[in-house]
Amino acid sequence: MIEQKFRDWLESVTLTLDQRILAELCLALAKDFDTKANTSTAAELRKTYLELKRSLGDAGQHDPLEALLKR
Repeated sequence: MIEQKFRDWLESVTLTLDQRILAELCLALAKDFDTKANTSTAAELRKTYLELKRSLGDAGQHDPLEALLKR
């Protein structure tokens, strides 16, 4: 579910090599989260996703993973 949303989003952006590496990390974490739903995985996924967004020049406040980390 989350992995597919990341894939769909990634198809809409052009990435450098460094950004592609971050994107692959996001995909791996999303796949793991879809399978196991660990909160530690969600936290790492959020960090990696936000770093990727920052590298793309998006400093916006939108964070779709924020709700997953609230207790």
